[in-house]
Amino acid sequence: MSISKYRRGGVIAGVAVALAGTWAVSHHRASADESDSAKPTLSASMQKVDDVKAQAPNFSAIAAKYGPAVVHIEVVKENPDSADGHSGALGSGFIVSQDGYILTNNHVVEDADEVTVKLTDGRTFPARVIGTNKAGDVAVLKIGGSGFPTVKIGNPENSHVGDWVVAIGSPYGLDNTVTSGIISAKSRQLSEDSPTHMIQTDVPVNPGNSGGPLFNLDGEVIGINSMIYSRTGGFQGLSFAIPIDEAMHMKDQIVQGSNGSQLARGSHPRLGVAVRPLTEDEAQQVGADGGVLVVRAAGPARAAGISAGDVIVAVNGVEVRDVGQLQRMIARADDTVSIVLDRDGQQVTVQAELAQG
Repeated sequence: MSISKYRRGGVIAGVAVALAGTWAVSHHRASADESDSAKPTLSASMQKVDDVKAQAPNFSAIAAKYGPAVVHIEVVKENPDSADGHSGALGSGFIVSQDGYILTNNHVVEDADEVTVKLTDGRTFPARVIGTNKAGDVAVLKIGGSGFPTVKIGNPENSHVGDWVVAIGSPYGLDNTVTSGIISAKSRQLSEDSPTHMIQTDVPVNPGNSGGPLFNLDGEVIGINSMIYSRTGGFQGLSFAIPIDEAMHMKDQIVQGSNGSQLARGSHPRLGVAVRPLTEDEAQQVGADGGVLVVRAAGPARAAGISAGDVIVAVNGVEVRDVGQLQRMIARADDTVSIVLDRDGQQVTVQAELAQG
């Protein structure tokens, strides 16, 4: 989430929001041990905790190794209501390539007139917004130079509910703040039309954390901190991160689009279905071993012949295990997908032309 530099109080509504139009927070709170006497080797501090009775792991090696790749973002935008005609906002981001590409949230830099990136070594750079995906709340920035520190990208599929996670960001402008918690749930869809199934954590996040990385214990980024649920504007135990595989896919589309090859800015493939998991009884009734149940079909899905009651069992030859996986497969798909349905005990294959929106 991001935070306005001139309006810091009561920013978040009592629902999961990305502080649209201003800032959205998402980072965690757990102090990192910075003393010289408490710097264990990276491998030792990143050892995964398999014993539930074990003490909380030491996150200092993750902070030391990857903290320099986490950046503080300052934004200036026009504001006719302010004294000087401008307002400012703060957020977080992280460097994904040595030539200066940075990932953050769209809502951090939306409508920005000027973006400045600050590194932990004190260097500041003007940043260019390469492009954004508004529906997915992802933005790509670029700073000039080379040899920048970078994060390591992980695979959210390998993470599980209950795993420890670590966030680094700039809550309320406090650069490189380290916080920690666990994964509370996966594949949270916060609204029916949301293209992203979020990772839910209990990591303390506050305004200014938006766009910062969520790490696993191997020091790999598995998500972008983006939202919190709050009735007061502060952290209340519910934080949400965009899975990094989805974000990196959006990033690749944005960069390719900036080079003139594809992608309308902010577009996102849509199938047009509302789906939910099958209950055991439903699976037995339709004789399906897996897949997800179509509750409503519209747009491309309806045009392809998909209807409520169908069970989607495969997309482009890959078996569908759950709702989140289906969503990710559609988000990464080309214009047309092949979908295998289970309908009244028989398999039917349809071709669907995805919409962009």
